[in-house]
Amino acid sequence: MDYRKPVTFGENWSPSRYKVLPYFAVEKGVMQRPTSQLILDLGCAAGWNMSRFGQYGRHPFGIDVVPERVALAAHHGPVAIASGLALPFAAGTFDVIYIQHVLHHIGDVAQALREVRRCLKPGGTLFLVETVEDNPVIRYGRRLYPRWLGDEINAPFYFAELQQQLADEGFRVEKAEQYSVLFWLWEVLPDHLPFMEKLTPLVAPVEQVLAKLARRYAAHAYYVALRDV
Repeated sequence: MDYRKPVTFGENWSPSRYKVLPYFAVEKGVMQRPTSQLILDLGCAAGWNMSRFGQYGRHPFGIDVVPERVALAAHHGPVAIASGLALPFAAGTFDVIYIQHVLHHIGDVAQALREVRRCLKPGGTLFLVETVEDNPVIRYGRRLYPRWLGDEINAPFYFAELQQQLADEGFRVEKAEQYSVLFWLWEVLPDHLPFMEKLTPLVAPVEQVLAKLARRYAAHAYYVALRDV
């Protein structure tokens, strides 16, 4: 994926990916609820998620702190330059706030979650996708490379600890699951080595077996959390 140009979800992807990235099916169900009308993509980058939400028939709003990314995301809907630590929206604005691999870049996670809770409607949904350090390769790799695509990693997470933090900040976790024991590499490498996407159908069955045997060491997790009234 080239983040220097507008990006669209699903471009050059093998269908095998959907077998081992379970959050897509759960996310689609959340986004297509009748109550999921107003959606914020917090940390929208170049608009990849926004393009997917458009495929669900939704029209999300996006924010990011990097002007160049916001300019690209504007191809997929309304956007603004803003920080997750001070969301420029009135209380109770959104039905869904979506955060994918962004929270670990925010220094004050508790403040960011408080802002998310403030801007969600009562009973609204936070859909959170994160990298977790239950996977030792991720844990030690971040010690060697504490930045990702130029952004510092300021908040390391473990799966259970992040789930507890959501509860502590006033969210009721409806669903939480770890995934990607090995397959997290395929969310990175094909962007740089496109031929590797052709290997995805071979890797997907291996990942499915690993997920059954060693899910607790998976590198990614998603949470569906409702704002307590």
